[in-house]
Amino acid sequence: MPGNPRERSSRGANHHVAAPATQPREQGFAPPPPAAILRATIVRYGERMEIPSLAALLPVVREAGELARGLFQNVTAERKADRTLVTTADRAVESYLVARLPEIAPGVRLLGEEFGAVGPDAATCTLTLDPIDGTSAFVAGLPTWCVTVGIVCDGRAVGGITYLPMTGETYVAEHGEARWNGRVLPRGRRPAHEGDLFIVTHSDLHRGRGIRFPGKVRALGSTAYHMALVARGAAVAALLGHARIWDIAAGAAMLDAVGGELRYRTGAAVDLRPLLGGERAPEHLVAAAPGMMDEILPQLQPR
Repeated sequence: MPGNPRERSSRGANHHVAAPATQPREQGFAPPPPAAILRATIVRYGERMEIPSLAALLPVVREAGELARGLFQNVTAERKADRTLVTTADRAVESYLVARLPEIAPGVRLLGEEFGAVGPDAATCTLTLDPIDGTSAFVAGLPTWCVTVGIVCDGRAVGGITYLPMTGETYVAEHGEARWNGRVLPRGRRPAHEGDLFIVTHSDLHRGRGIRFPGKVRALGSTAYHMALVARGAAVAALLGHARIWDIAAGAAMLDAVGGELRYRTGAAVDLRPLLGGERAPEHLVAAAPGMMDEILPQLQPR
């Protein structure tokens, strides 16, 4: 294992925690033979590269989620230096992921919210780790938090997993295909018009000057879940705030797989490479359903 959380940070407890039993895997993501499980080779962006297989990652992410669920409503929150919330659950889950993932993806760089980077800086691929995306929701006793792991290779989001332990939802993206609970999400699908069209947004939207979107607005507390809802075709768009790469990597891969888009609120393209050190996005981000960015972006501008 290339380092450990104790060597990288003095924050929080880093005790060993045994994982609970893994839930059954979804149809379509059964593991390949043991000789093939460690890595899957794909061709992307003009060259051949190797990335961790979701068949290997998914059980570990689910185990981490069950660890978090076991601590749900049984932790005390504190404030980090940036004034965001953190709990012993965040630290325990990330510690578990950092201990397990090098076994699955040796040589791949890990970048987590709580303990920073581990592994070679020159690695082609980075696994981004948000042990509990939506810590505020977690602390409040709401079920909309998740464990999310993204795969970023050569500055592009090529895969990821977002798992919601309290609702049993699993969103994955790999090889240009996205799935929700094992079902393939069709490319190009927009939200149905039978119900109320809605967007999801960061929780500080009310502190600004408002937006022009005519439909409903919901804030569920998790950037990764918000992006998954857009990719799934439930939400028209998501206004994400100044997110970090561990919040958005898995969602960016899902959006790409279904034909959605991720841009800055100004309309500028999003380059993930400057965010690979853990920096906040310089502007608010917008995720939009397929073919809807040009229509929705003006409606999300401040009044």
